[in-house]
Amino acid sequence: MINREDYEEPRCALCMNPKERIPVDRVIEKLDAYLEDNDLNGAERHLKYWLSEAEVNKDEAGELTVLGELMGFMRKNGRMDEALSYAESALGKVEKYGYSDTVTGATAVLNAGTVFRSSGKCIQSAECYEKAKKIYEESLDPNDDRLGGLYNNYASTLCELERYDEAIEKYDKALKIMSRMPNGRIECAVTYLNLADLYVKRDGNEASESRTDELLDKAYECLTDPDNEKNAYYKFILDKCIPAYDYFGQFIRSSELKDILHSY
Repeated sequence: MINREDYEEPRCALCMNPKERIPVDRVIEKLDAYLEDNDLNGAERHLKYWLSEAEVNKDEAGELTVLGELMGFMRKNGRMDEALSYAESALGKVEKYGYSDTVTGATAVLNAGTVFRSSGKCIQSAECYEKAKKIYEESLDPNDDRLGGLYNNYASTLCELERYDEAIEKYDKALKIMSRMPNGRIECAVTYLNLADLYVKRDGNEASESRTDELLDKAYECLTDPDNEKNAYYKFILDKCIPAYDYFGQFIRSSELKDILHSY
């Protein structure tokens, strides 16, 4: 999610002013429309066009924002080489443009960390998340949903690195924030399922069974909440969560979630 303050963040008086800022809010709205229609080619053209516009107009904040969206787009569509290329580009430009201590820069670093995690580069991922966490915790309200997303992603990387206690702490922080968000229950569902996976990895299937059953129950309640917004992101989350129910042998729930997914 792109917030206005993330884009309109003040810079120092010595920084180069852009010729013209790209309309970030409209760019994201149009991207969401392409994704809602499952027009991936249109979404890619749209993002690359606005990346070029930001570069031409020397709109550094806009450029970092679009790079973040391109990282996510490529990652979600399995194009990891391109996602990694955009991640490396963004990290270099955060430094080059002097955005290391800004929320805009931290968001680009966070997005790069998610790409690294998805490609198995968990040490680099943790380094990115730690940098982003420092800026976010200094600059954002403690209940800001961006902090919740950061804690959730950071915890997943820590789990991969077998730093389980740190991961649990961050998952708990994410849940406290996401549970207060409008439409935040689907985010909570992902966290509950991530926690279930963590306990299995740490304690084994038998020792963690009662705890994982409880977490799967909570996630299912969140995913089937009738107040959830039925949009492309909800479908993405359902698709992401369904395999967990297959893995834990809850095939009836998996089938029910598939029915919901295919009904939209």
